[in-house]
Amino acid sequence: MIDLVGRNALPIKRTNGRYDASVVNEMMELVGAERSIAQLDPTDRSSVILSEAASLFALHGYAGASMQDIAKAVGITKASIYHFFKDKDEIHATVVTMSVKHLLDLVDERTRNCDTAAERIDAFACAHAEYLSEYKSFYFASAEGYHALTQPEVKRRVQRMRDGYEEKLRMFIREGVQQGEFRELDVKLAARAVISCLNWMARWWRPDGPQTAEELASDYVDLLIAGFRPV
Repeated sequence: MIDLVGRNALPIKRTNGRYDASVVNEMMELVGAERSIAQLDPTDRSSVILSEAASLFALHGYAGASMQDIAKAVGITKASIYHFFKDKDEIHATVVTMSVKHLLDLVDERTRNCDTAAERIDAFACAHAEYLSEYKSFYFASAEGYHALTQPEVKRRVQRMRDGYEEKLRMFIREGVQQGEFRELDVKLAARAVISCLNWMARWWRPDGPQTAEELASDYVDLLIAGFRPV
């Protein structure tokens, strides 16, 4: 699962007791500097390497997938991979950063034109679910692979993007409280409840099940938002 609120998350800066919007702004700047899964080209060899590597990382973890395994999945020699990537760490770091960027791009796009806090939270959840359903291998490769990142700067960038992702959801919930759409509540706890539901859904949702990932995510959000509203 995509553990975007894990125990190793960096502390969010606060201003006058509120979460600093600079976290979201920094996240968007970082996102703009990264490649997205949507830019992968099935006719491009480096894109194929990343896609096959994501599948292997999702199935076996970073440690369980070798360069030879990746080469075999792509249908090329191990030596050929080094024409595109210097080592497995670079492939892995690219998979993780592209995955997080794509999720954040989806969230930004889906929530942009919503009118209410409830609509924004629903759109946020559906974007998360869409990412899961369309790029399941990248989803799990990113979730399981974050802690295996070896380059401190890459890990810092990814963590800041993850922090910004959660802060964006908190911002939507906070706006709902301020506008009277939601009752007074613990914004941090409410955001974690939403993301925890989405993360748990990834463990058992199946593409051939009775609901799409987006429908299931929307149902989860409906239940949670019912508890957010004034009595």
